[in-house]
Amino acid sequence: MMKRIIIGGLVVLLVVATFLQVREIIRAYNIAYQEEIVPEATRVRSLTGAESLEGIGRVTGENTLIETLYGYKSLDDQDIESVIVVDRNLGVQPKASDAYYQIAPGREATEEEAAKFEDIVNEFDEEQLFAQVISTHEAKYVTNDEETLTFYKVFVRDVDTNEYVFFITEDGIKLDFHTRGFQPLRYF
Repeated sequence: MMKRIIIGGLVVLLVVATFLQVREIIRAYNIAYQEEIVPEATRVRSLTGAESLEGIGRVTGENTLIETLYGYKSLDDQDIESVIVVDRNLGVQPKASDAYYQIAPGREATEEEAAKFEDIVNEFDEEQLFAQVISTHEAKYVTNDEETLTFYKVFVRDVDTNEYVFFITEDGIKLDFHTRGFQPLRYF
């Protein structure tokens, strides 16, 4: 009789432990899926007209219509023709925005252009981060209309030598490519 109670208790504990493990696995999967939503490439191709796309990674927008964005490289013979930034939910959710940014390859920023962002560079210096305005890029923001913008690429390196870039306009629109997105845009 005592053996049956002990075995029954162990079986109940095993079932509860298994249930808790499965619940944690499902919760972790849901969190990961929500974090890494990737827009449908076919939807991005049809929207932008780009032929060959390769994903870069997550982009965070500031002073943009949507803050959760995703970056793509539009390729021409393995050279980056442009960088396209779209709503991360494009093609995944029906209410996703069709607005997108298309950034052209840049040229080296002049001293006058870099001086426009001296405040931002000084803020990074105070945080003991190295920042530098590298290049100027013509871009277009496409919604129902097409608006021409000028983005400045800012390179940032921290004390652990983690490097990343972000694109910013004088009006404060900022497209922040995360660390993983830096390498493809290093010489863009």
